[in-house]
Amino acid sequence: MSTRLIHRREVLRQTGAWGVGAGALLPALAHAAVFMETEQAQQILMPEANAFHLVSITLGETEWATLRRATQTAVPRRFSPQGWEGMAGGQSVGWFMLDRVVGKYDLIDYAVGFERDGKVRGVEVMAYRESHGAEIRQAAWRGQFKGRQGPQALRHGDDIKNVSGATLSCQHVTEGVQRLSVVVSWLRPST
Repeated sequence: MSTRLIHRREVLRQTGAWGVGAGALLPALAHAAVFMETEQAQQILMPEANAFHLVSITLGETEWATLRRATQTAVPRRFSPQGWEGMAGGQSVGWFMLDRVVGKYDLIDYAVGFERDGKVRGVEVMAYRESHGAEIRQAAWRGQFKGRQGPQALRHGDDIKNVSGATLSCQHVTEGVQRLSVVVSWLRPST
Protein backbone atom coordinates (compact mmCIF):
# COMPACT_ATOMS: atom_id res chain seq x y z
CA MET A 1 0.00 0.00 0.00
CA SER A 2 1.34 3.42 -0.81
CA THR A 3 2.23 6.03 1.80
CA ARG A 4 -0.19 8.42 0.15
CA LEU A 5 -3.15 6.04 0.63
CA ILE A 6 -2.25 5.38 4.30
CA HIS A 7 -2.02 9.13 4.94
CA ARG A 8 -5.41 9.69 3.31
CA ARG A 9 -7.02 6.99 5.48
CA GLU A 10 -5.51 8.53 8.63
CA VAL A 11 -6.85 11.98 7.71
CA LEU A 12 -10.32 10.54 7.07
CA ARG A 13 -10.23 8.58 10.34
CA GLN A 14 -9.28 11.66 12.35
CA THR A 15 -11.84 13.83 10.59
CA GLY A 16 -14.53 11.23 11.26
CA ALA A 17 -13.59 11.01 14.94
CA TRP A 18 -13.80 14.79 15.25
CA GLY A 19 -17.16 14.78 13.49
CA VAL A 20 -18.59 12.20 15.89
CA GLY A 21 -17.29 14.13 18.91
CA ALA A 22 -18.63 17.44 17.62
CA GLY A 23 -21.94 15.80 16.79
CA ALA A 24 -22.37 14.84 20.42
CA LEU A 25 -21.94 18.46 21.48
CA LEU A 26 -24.20 20.06 18.88
CA PRO A 27 -27.60 19.16 20.41
CA ALA A 28 -26.67 20.85 23.69
CA LEU A 29 -25.27 23.90 21.94
CA ALA A 30 -28.16 24.17 19.50
CA HIS A 31 -30.71 24.48 22.31
CA ALA A 32 -28.88 27.03 24.44
CA ALA A 33 -30.60 30.34 23.87
CA VAL A 34 -30.82 33.78 25.42
CA PHE A 35 -34.30 35.14 24.77
CA MET A 36 -34.08 38.56 26.40
CA GLU A 37 -31.89 40.85 28.45
CA THR A 38 -32.74 42.36 31.84
CA GLU A 39 -34.13 45.61 30.43
CA GLN A 40 -36.43 43.74 28.06
CA ALA A 41 -37.79 41.57 30.88
CA GLN A 42 -38.34 44.69 33.02
CA GLN A 43 -40.42 46.28 30.26
CA ILE A 44 -42.49 43.13 29.76
CA LEU A 45 -43.18 42.58 33.48
CA MET A 46 -43.54 46.26 34.47
CA PRO A 47 -44.39 48.27 31.37
CA GLU A 48 -45.60 51.27 33.38
CA ALA A 49 -42.29 51.65 35.27
CA ASN A 50 -40.02 54.43 34.05
CA ALA A 51 -37.19 53.69 36.49
CA PHE A 52 -35.79 50.70 38.32
CA HIS A 53 -33.83 51.10 41.55
CA LEU A 54 -31.49 48.26 42.47
CA VAL A 55 -32.16 46.94 45.98
CA SER A 56 -29.60 45.32 48.22
CA ILE A 57 -30.37 41.72 49.13
CA THR A 58 -28.18 40.28 51.86
CA LEU A 59 -28.74 36.69 52.91
CA GLY A 60 -27.33 35.62 56.25
CA GLU A 61 -27.90 32.39 58.17
CA THR A 62 -31.22 33.67 59.54
CA GLU A 63 -32.52 34.42 56.05
CA TRP A 64 -31.33 31.05 54.72
CA ALA A 65 -33.13 29.25 57.55
CA THR A 66 -36.29 31.30 56.94
CA LEU A 67 -36.19 30.47 53.22
CA ARG A 68 -35.83 26.74 53.94
CA ARG A 69 -38.73 26.81 56.41
CA ALA A 70 -41.05 28.96 54.29
CA THR A 71 -40.53 27.04 51.05
CA GLN A 72 -39.97 23.60 52.57
CA THR A 73 -37.19 23.10 50.02
CA ALA A 74 -33.43 23.07 50.07
CA VAL A 75 -31.95 26.45 49.14
CA PRO A 76 -29.11 26.12 46.61
CA ARG A 77 -25.77 27.49 47.80
CA ARG A 78 -25.57 29.66 44.70
CA PHE A 79 -28.91 31.38 45.43
CA SER A 80 -28.14 35.10 45.09
CA PRO A 81 -31.08 36.90 43.51
CA GLN A 82 -30.97 40.44 42.20
CA GLY A 83 -33.84 42.81 42.80
CA TRP A 84 -35.10 46.18 41.66
CA GLU A 85 -37.99 48.34 42.77
CA GLY A 86 -39.99 49.50 39.75
CA MET A 87 -41.00 53.16 39.86
CA ALA A 88 -43.55 55.19 37.90
CA GLY A 89 -43.90 58.91 38.57
CA GLY A 90 -41.87 58.59 41.75
CA GLN A 91 -44.17 55.87 43.16
CA SER A 92 -43.34 52.21 43.63
CA VAL A 93 -45.23 49.87 41.29
CA GLY A 94 -43.66 46.62 42.46
CA TRP A 95 -40.57 44.47 42.46
CA PHE A 96 -38.54 42.94 39.66
CA MET A 97 -36.38 39.95 40.57
CA LEU A 98 -33.75 37.95 38.66
CA ASP A 99 -32.58 34.48 39.58
CA ARG A 100 -31.15 31.36 38.00
CA VAL A 101 -31.75 27.71 38.77
CA VAL A 102 -30.42 24.45 37.42
CA GLY A 103 -32.95 22.74 35.15
CA LYS A 104 -31.78 19.17 34.76
CA TYR A 105 -28.12 19.90 34.08
CA ASP A 106 -27.79 23.51 32.95
CA LEU A 107 -28.80 26.94 34.20
CA ILE A 108 -32.11 28.65 33.51
CA ASP A 109 -32.16 32.44 33.94
CA TYR A 110 -35.60 33.84 34.72
CA ALA A 111 -37.26 37.04 35.91
CA VAL A 112 -40.31 37.54 38.08
CA GLY A 113 -42.40 40.67 38.49
CA PHE A 114 -44.23 41.19 41.78
CA GLU A 115 -46.98 43.68 42.66
CA ARG A 116 -46.41 45.93 45.66
CA ASP A 117 -48.48 43.52 47.78
CA GLY A 118 -46.28 40.57 46.76
CA LYS A 119 -48.57 38.93 44.19
CA VAL A 120 -46.80 37.59 41.12
CA ARG A 121 -47.31 39.75 38.03
CA GLY A 122 -45.57 37.32 35.71
CA VAL A 123 -42.58 35.10 34.99
CA GLU A 124 -40.24 35.35 31.99
CA VAL A 125 -37.62 32.78 31.00
CA MET A 126 -34.64 34.84 29.88
CA ALA A 127 -32.11 32.10 29.01
CA TYR A 128 -32.60 28.37 28.62
CA ARG A 129 -29.63 26.08 28.11
CA GLU A 130 -31.13 22.59 28.36
CA SER A 131 -31.61 20.34 25.31
CA HIS A 132 -35.18 19.47 26.43
CA GLY A 133 -37.90 21.11 28.47
CA ALA A 134 -38.06 24.56 26.86
CA GLU A 135 -41.85 24.20 27.12
CA ILE A 136 -41.57 26.19 30.34
CA ARG A 137 -41.35 29.24 28.06
CA GLN A 138 -44.97 28.66 26.99
CA ALA A 139 -47.35 31.40 28.13
CA ALA A 140 -49.81 28.84 29.53
CA TRP A 141 -47.24 27.39 31.92
CA ARG A 142 -45.85 30.76 33.00
CA GLY A 143 -49.40 32.11 33.39
CA GLN A 144 -50.03 29.74 36.31
CA PHE A 145 -47.93 32.01 38.54
CA LYS A 146 -49.92 35.19 37.93
CA GLY A 147 -51.77 36.47 41.00
CA ARG A 148 -50.26 33.93 43.39
CA GLN A 149 -48.76 35.29 46.59
CA GLY A 150 -46.33 33.66 48.98
CA PRO A 151 -44.56 30.30 48.90
CA GLN A 152 -47.59 28.38 50.14
CA ALA A 153 -49.47 29.31 46.91
CA LEU A 154 -46.56 28.39 44.63
CA ARG A 155 -46.09 24.65 45.10
CA HIS A 156 -44.91 22.52 42.21
CA GLY A 157 -47.40 19.82 41.33
CA ASP A 158 -50.18 21.33 43.44
CA ASP A 159 -50.52 25.00 42.46
CA ILE A 160 -48.15 25.01 39.49
CA LYS A 161 -48.75 22.06 37.17
CA ASN A 162 -45.96 20.24 35.42
CA VAL A 163 -45.18 20.21 31.70
CA SER A 164 -44.43 16.75 30.34
CA GLY A 165 -40.78 16.51 29.34
CA ALA A 166 -39.79 19.48 31.51
CA THR A 167 -40.36 18.11 35.01
CA LEU A 168 -37.11 19.26 36.61
CA SER A 169 -37.17 22.64 34.88
CA CYS A 170 -40.76 23.19 36.09
CA GLN A 171 -39.93 22.09 39.61
CA HIS A 172 -36.77 24.15 39.95
CA VAL A 173 -38.22 27.36 38.47
CA THR A 174 -41.29 26.98 40.71
CA GLU A 175 -39.09 26.52 43.78
CA GLY A 176 -37.08 29.56 42.69
CA VAL A 177 -40.23 31.69 42.43
CA GLN A 178 -41.21 30.46 45.91
CA ARG A 179 -37.87 31.69 47.28
CA LEU A 180 -38.20 35.03 45.49
CA SER A 181 -41.70 35.51 46.94
CA VAL A 182 -40.19 35.21 50.42
CA VAL A 183 -37.40 37.68 49.57
CA VAL A 184 -39.98 40.15 48.21
CA SER A 185 -41.91 39.92 51.48
CA TRP A 186 -38.77 41.22 53.21
CA LEU A 187 -38.52 44.15 50.78
CA ARG A 188 -42.14 45.28 51.05
CA PRO A 189 -43.00 47.92 53.62
CA SER A 190 -45.31 46.60 56.33
CA THR A 191 -48.84 47.93 56.14
